[in-house]
Amino acid sequence: MSRLEQHQIINIDDTNLAHATKNSYNFTLTQFFKWSRIKSIKELIETPTVELETELVSYTKHLVHRVMLNELSANTPPKQFKGIKYLLDVNYRENDVRWKSIKALFPTKVKFSGHKAWTTEQIQEMEKYCKTPRNLAVLHFMASLGGRIGIHENALLMKHLIPMSSTNSSINLDCYAVLLYADDDESAQEKDENDSQDDVQSGDSYWAFLTPEASSYLKKYHAQRKRNGEVFTENTPIFRTQYQTKFVNQDVTQLSRNGTISLMVRIMSGTSINRNKKGRRFDTQLDHGFRKRFNTIMKLDGNVNSNITEKILGHKNGLDGVYFMPTRQQCFAEFIKAIPQLTVSSTERQKNQIETQAMQIDELEAERTRVHELSKEMDMVKARNLLLERKVIDNQKVMSGLVIDKQDESDRKGDLYKMILDLTKEVTAIKKSKK
Repeated sequence: MSRLEQHQIINIDDTNLAHATKNSYNFTLTQFFKWSRIKSIKELIETPTVELETELVSYTKHLVHRVMLNELSANTPPKQFKGIKYLLDVNYRENDVRWKSIKALFPTKVKFSGHKAWTTEQIQEMEKYCKTPRNLAVLHFMASLGGRIGIHENALLMKHLIPMSSTNSSINLDCYAVLLYADDDESAQEKDENDSQDDVQSGDSYWAFLTPEASSYLKKYHAQRKRNGEVFTENTPIFRTQYQTKFVNQDVTQLSRNGTISLMVRIMSGTSINRNKKGRRFDTQLDHGFRKRFNTIMKLDGNVNSNITEKILGHKNGLDGVYFMPTRQQCFAEFIKAIPQLTVSSTERQKNQIETQAMQIDELEAERTRVHELSKEMDMVKARNLLLERKVIDNQKVMSGLVIDKQDESDRKGDLYKMILDLTKEVTAIKKSKK
């Protein structure tokens, strides 16, 4: 019995890969099976090495030909083999295929387009074509979080939504924290407990935040659903698919990635925004443009901690991604600094600027009060020091007087002693003369 026959076949869905990665690998495997003489995972795993390499080389040449016909991007062929290679690796054939020969056939990669960010003015125009509270909430959700479109492939539930406020009690920011890429059973409390541990924790979930503006639109959307009779629990989706009011609590399904993309396409179709297409991509990507805007705003603000910005973006960021584990409140404290720039509405931006200025004024007043109190304490210390100096001077005078008195007393004793000696000498002299 061969080694392969001794093991059960491991499918992509059996692994601990992210849901989005599983979908991607399964899709590319399906495309391979449609073209190839190999028609199933079992056949792929059991095909002899030489025959398998021949089939993979032929498939590579097929993909390269499609690139030459401009049917595929030059960056696509490598991606088509990721699922195949992963499946072979987990099924004990990680060293069977000589991948260098296949990679040598890949076309030269081209530079990605889609490098531009949405501007605030463009998002303001998109707002005008949001016909429902849900569309407005989704638009501002994406603009505020800076998350990838893939966040909608993972659970986005009410238990992953946490109210946030500033440590400054005079300002009510009324924001939300959102736990992204959480497991279905992972709660915000569990995430906070993991982040507060001293030992290294490196999970895929991370915290992102909604501006007061985005939080307001989300609340209005949720209020509409509740008015329609929907019962909210901790497992209720933050965004759901369309529903009929009379069946509001039946088949409550989270809005998917494709649903979010379709929603954004409908919004964009009404605007006058023009995007330039280079190859197969637009210069401003429909979803990623929000992420690029967020990234740009956060990193241009010199007051925002760059490592925490990477955390809010969900970047691993080298060793810092493992050993640097800021808490939700620490991340939020940095996010607050960029709220005025992340806010879309001109009115809201002005309101936030006023609130930010008020916060800064309060901080300055608190600092001024602290300096005043320190100044008073310094004056009291100086007064005490002056009193001590005077006491020292008085004591020195007393000591000096005592020393002088002692010296005078010593001088008098010396004179008396000398007189006694002189008298003793005279008496001795008189006695000698009488003899």
